[in-house]
Amino acid sequence: MAKRNVVLTGFMGAGKTTVGRILAARLGFGFVDTDAWIVARDGRAIADIFREEGEAAFRAMERAAAQVLAGQTGLVIATGGRLMLDAGNAALLQENGRVFCLTAAPEQIVARALADGTKRPLLDVPDPQEKVAVLLAKRAAAYGRFPQIDTSGKTAEQVADEIAAALASGEREMQNEWTRLPVRVPGGAYDVIVGAGLLPRLRRLAGVAGPVAVVTDSNVGPLYAAQLGAATAVITLPAGEQHKTLDTMRAIYDQLLAAGLDRQGTVVALGGGVVGDMAGFAAATYLRGVDFVQCPTTLLAMVDASVGGKTGVDLPQGKNLVGAFKQQAAVLADIATLSTLPAAELASGMAEVVKHGLIAGGELVEKLISSEEAANFTNDTNFSLIVEAIGVKRDVVQADPFERGRRAVLNLGHTFGHAIEQVSGYAIRHGEGVAMGLAAAANLSARLGHCAPDLQTMIEAVLTRINLPTRIPAQLAAADLYAAMFTDKKMAAGQLRFVLLRGVGDVFVTADVPETAVLETLAEMQS
Repeated sequence: MAKRNVVLTGFMGAGKTTVGRILAARLGFGFVDTDAWIVARDGRAIADIFREEGEAAFRAMERAAAQVLAGQTGLVIATGGRLMLDAGNAALLQENGRVFCLTAAPEQIVARALADGTKRPLLDVPDPQEKVAVLLAKRAAAYGRFPQIDTSGKTAEQVADEIAAALASGEREMQNEWTRLPVRVPGGAYDVIVGAGLLPRLRRLAGVAGPVAVVTDSNVGPLYAAQLGAATAVITLPAGEQHKTLDTMRAIYDQLLAAGLDRQGTVVALGGGVVGDMAGFAAATYLRGVDFVQCPTTLLAMVDASVGGKTGVDLPQGKNLVGAFKQQAAVLADIATLSTLPAAELASGMAEVVKHGLIAGGELVEKLISSEEAANFTNDTNFSLIVEAIGVKRDVVQADPFERGRRAVLNLGHTFGHAIEQVSGYAIRHGEGVAMGLAAAANLSARLGHCAPDLQTMIEAVLTRINLPTRIPAQLAAADLYAAMFTDKKMAAGQLRFVLLRGVGDVFVTADVPETAVLETLAEMQS
């Protein structure tokens, strides 16, 4: 952690280079100015590169600089004013660096930029302050993704002190079990931050600068909405999967419009997976897309629903049949909120932890099998279970962000589970349906000869210790369950797809499953 890079971005004249040199000396780090790095390697001044090859060539050189510097450690990196506006550059440098955006008033930017007599073509206009103000407004959303350090009226030494204090605070956050898991997504990256006491720090930790609309539900809102600070709107939905509908979405849109949320705003989801799905879908579609932050308050949402960018609502025919991929700007998993969850909800969330363990194998599944951590969710070691489970999903979605291949394994237990939820009229919790589905998937796998029967026995033993069901209620007719599977969005070319197991850590997707085998499994798994 001590050698993680520090990246300074912001408009020219904000003080990045001057502050960066002072900060590097204090930290014992090396210092790199990306513009100087490019000049040293190309042999030409930046103005000459622009004149001879054009802006596109210079931006390509900035991308090369980001790629090289992202692979190094122990650096303070002062970037060109536009380098971090490129989402790819930002993602690279954020993987191994903490980013701070230096800001200043337009008049100070102009005074600093022209102080050394350097020719600044960007400011060679009748009113340079107005030009800077216009450009700052255009870049506000991109710069606003990073923690802001206002340098107006401060010496470079004072600004360096402020950043050093923020870095020290970050070190304390890690010591107090605040953990950041970076997630790479197409065109960028975001952090999943796991720890206690995160909600009051929403703006700083998630880099939220503009107006905020909080979407929550009637259970969670009264408990935690006030911790997020002042909001342009707090939209409270009725709690429960049965309200995850297009009619509810219309109510969300109406309230966002009534609040006047504009494109500089952020939609914050505060609640479980249902709230996260609907708030994310609203963020993806309102004004053709605004920023989105997840603040999951259930275990299930923390380890699964809040990571990966899937959003959506249900139709009468099935779950999540209308939706979109919407990558969030950040996820704040405040584990303090788990203290108010009923035991049944905690157990429901553990179904997804078990699923991730079966997919990845290794230490996570060993903990689930052999320790008391899973069964006793008051133990401090639950923190590590959450972080490890999120890490499994993070690794899968990074490799397949749009579910065109490997990501489908995350549906282990879900073809059965979603059908169980639907046929029960959503009286059965999602995690409970997934638990039944995991046992059924193991049964079907063994029935088809893919794994040994004792795998089902082991999975059921783990689920039972967590107080999760392993048998499908008898009143849910097998024929109805099988018919419900055909409305599942995971179908392909008219065929059902199942995620099956060869063993722990060895799962695969197949459509080669006879109807008779599915019906036999459903019949055997009913209590």
